[in-house]
Amino acid sequence: MSVDATNRLKPGQLLPELVSARGLAAVWIVLAHTYAKTIEGNATLPAAVEYTRIVVDFFFVLSGFVLAHMYDEAWREGRFSYFGFLARRLARLYPLHLATLLLVLLLVTAGRFMGVEPDNPHDWWTFLVTALLMHSTWATSDLAWNWPSWSVSAEWCAYLAIPLFLALADRVRGTVARIAAGLGGFVAIAAFSELALRQELVSLTFDGGALRIAPSFFAGILLRRLFDDEPIFTSMTPRAYAAAVAGVFAVCAGLVALGVGYDALWPPMVVLVAALASRGTWAEPGLLRGRLLAWLGELSYALYLIHAIALQVVFALAERLGLATSVGERAVLGVIAIAATIVGSHIAYVVVERPGRRVVANLLLRPRQGASAAQKSGAA
Repeated sequence: MSVDATNRLKPGQLLPELVSARGLAAVWIVLAHTYAKTIEGNATLPAAVEYTRIVVDFFFVLSGFVLAHMYDEAWREGRFSYFGFLARRLARLYPLHLATLLLVLLLVTAGRFMGVEPDNPHDWWTFLVTALLMHSTWATSDLAWNWPSWSVSAEWCAYLAIPLFLALADRVRGTVARIAAGLGGFVAIAAFSELALRQELVSLTFDGGALRIAPSFFAGILLRRLFDDEPIFTSMTPRAYAAAVAGVFAVCAGLVALGVGYDALWPPMVVLVAALASRGTWAEPGLLRGRLLAWLGELSYALYLIHAIALQVVFALAERLGLATSVGERAVLGVIAIAATIVGSHIAYVVVERPGRRVVANLLLRPRQGASAAQKSGAA
């Protein structure tokens, strides 16, 4: 295959490898959490499963990259609308977040009627904070309600601060400076987390997830700008692409085997996003462009928000019926929970996420667009 060294990623163009990778990452998280629930109380969690938390940071880098890919040109040209950006991101996040939050409220209420009290602080304060997407900002004492949604809160906090991220990125010019700023930003914030919070940055959830996303989101933005300035990022050969992806997994496997801190796996996540994005300039079909993986990519947000609910419901019901006593029984329950997650996620995507996105976007953007059109008509 010949690769045109003058290729560029066109702002806003679809990057199918990143969509499919998002789906695979969501599946990885679902499988890891299911395995952890299956062996709970019977075995020690394997290191490979414990290190799955770094996948969330892959999402964070990916988010910064994709949003820069969509909005950076408008920012540089002075056309960026902060309100429009937040409206579209809220339309993307909030309908399914609210639906799953209300579903958990219903389940918790039903459980309390049956004498089952959740372990975590499911009270009205944590409900309000979660509903406002602020539950990654030290506002609660633990994970509560639909606990994976802490990362949705972290994403929202990054969206609120995107003018700051883009303005900082404007001040970093040149390949070396951008790489140094991306890596240096992570090292500085990770050191602060270790010294001030006594935790690795990649371990933060309700207790600082909004801080955790910052260096990853910023690195994603800087990485997207590197693609505009450095032809090497879009002229990667198939062999180099395969070596980069395989190298990331080999390095991560080696680091896990060595038992290093979670933060050490962060740089490979940036490299993985870069390698996957480089594939976006190729016209040739590839493994990550299949229909099944594209469907998983579209379903990724629903998979992420639905899976914890499915696990809790399946295992809680089985435990009340005395059907979760052996590892074999729990393994069967894990399979049932995965099936319930897939079915529930597809329903949630079709019934809530996709139409909800249109409804919220129309509610927030249509009046503003109408006013803008009226002003132009009056001026004419």
